[in-house]
Amino acid sequence: MSDTTRSGGLWLPFEQGDPVRQFATIMFIRGGLIAIVVTLVGGILGALYSIPALAPAFQSVGMDLRQLRPIHTAFASAWIFLGGVAVVHRWLQDYGGKATSGDRWRLRVQVLSWAVAGLGILVTLALGIGSGREYVGFHPAFSALILLGWLCYLWTFFRIAGPGFFERPLYVTMWGVGMLFFVVTFVEQHLYLLPGIFESPLQDLQVQWKATGTLVGSFNLFVYGAVIYIGERISRDPTYGHSKVAYGLFSVGLLNSFTNFAHHTYHLPQDHLVKWISFVVSMMEISILCRATYDLWVLVRKSEAREFCAARGSFAASKYWSVFILLSAILISIPPLNAIIHGTYAVTGHAMGATIGIDTMVLVGAIIWILGEHIAGREGPGGSLVLHTSGMRRIVVGLNLSVAALVGWLHVSGVITGVSRAGFGPDEVYVGPTWLSAWNGVAFSATGFVALLFFAALLIKLLPIAFRYWWVAEARA
Repeated sequence: MSDTTRSGGLWLPFEQGDPVRQFATIMFIRGGLIAIVVTLVGGILGALYSIPALAPAFQSVGMDLRQLRPIHTAFASAWIFLGGVAVVHRWLQDYGGKATSGDRWRLRVQVLSWAVAGLGILVTLALGIGSGREYVGFHPAFSALILLGWLCYLWTFFRIAGPGFFERPLYVTMWGVGMLFFVVTFVEQHLYLLPGIFESPLQDLQVQWKATGTLVGSFNLFVYGAVIYIGERISRDPTYGHSKVAYGLFSVGLLNSFTNFAHHTYHLPQDHLVKWISFVVSMMEISILCRATYDLWVLVRKSEAREFCAARGSFAASKYWSVFILLSAILISIPPLNAIIHGTYAVTGHAMGATIGIDTMVLVGAIIWILGEHIAGREGPGGSLVLHTSGMRRIVVGLNLSVAALVGWLHVSGVITGVSRAGFGPDEVYVGPTWLSAWNGVAFSATGFVALLFFAALLIKLLPIAFRYWWVAEARA
């Protein structure tokens, strides 16, 4: 492979890629969209559970937040990883060549192990069988299947990307480092299985949050790589993957993966210097992400002639969300303010804003572009227009506005709770404002339900396209 090819710019049409790699790309898009469905169901049920009048009905059938929240968070993480994996497989269509026998077998193991793990996690969590951990709340038996699939995926990726690895566009480095980070942090998240860790609550919390912070760092690298790669594909300009901004985003993102846990553990004993390093690095990462997203959005906008492009619209939304999340992160990471809002819905709102506004909008834009390319290759350029209609524009705009209302309410609710709670003494029992207790669950559910409707409308558009050529893709693979 020549240095020119390694540096980027080899862009094969979807249908010219190896059939096995085509199948892998579409298969992981399908898995990601299914994960969104499960995430939405778990999320809306959790929101309804927060309404005091409805909680007894859930409890009467043996269901509460100990089941609903792990389902919601586990499959939200699965969606982000599966979406990122799909984008990486789209890159493998360009550079991977014909799949070897080993590639085929590793893909089979990866898909099967993840499918069994996903189904098993959903069933067991619904039955109340889980670990009670953050982000890995499922039984650790399924972790072995997830890890097996990741090792197969990692092997295939580095077999192809390994030669000339550091000559390739930086998004390839982001993906490779993200894979390695995931494997390391996923193992670290299971250190609680060691008696010495589990028997020390303080050490257990420190290890759990450190591992969780690195996990978030690993899927951030997948998302950052995805937005740069798809931005280059749309614009046909391969230079951004070698730009100073891209290298800055990677460098700070890499550093943040080692430090971002600290601003989640202000309440635990640790040196104040560690807390401030975490705060400063986190702000640098989001600032550079804002710049990178803006640059790529401008690049993509210049290259698109049609009035509306859903992929471009999703990238534009992530640009505005990046700015909002930066402001939110600055405020909730300042130690005195963190002490007030810690454990409230404000933290939930911040996490949902980052997960939906940044990660999901970037990956939805990437998947829309890939599906549009896929259907255009089969039905001609006019086939992809179904993804760029005025109705699709209303869905993208409505989804972002409804999620903004949901995230905004969670921030308001959390701040009110934190401020009113701060006025109570250490020996007093906190009782929040009566009106907030009465209306919090209703507002949470109402805004969440509207967001659910727009997500459903988006899925109704994307799922038929993702599954349209099921048998053809299966036969060719």
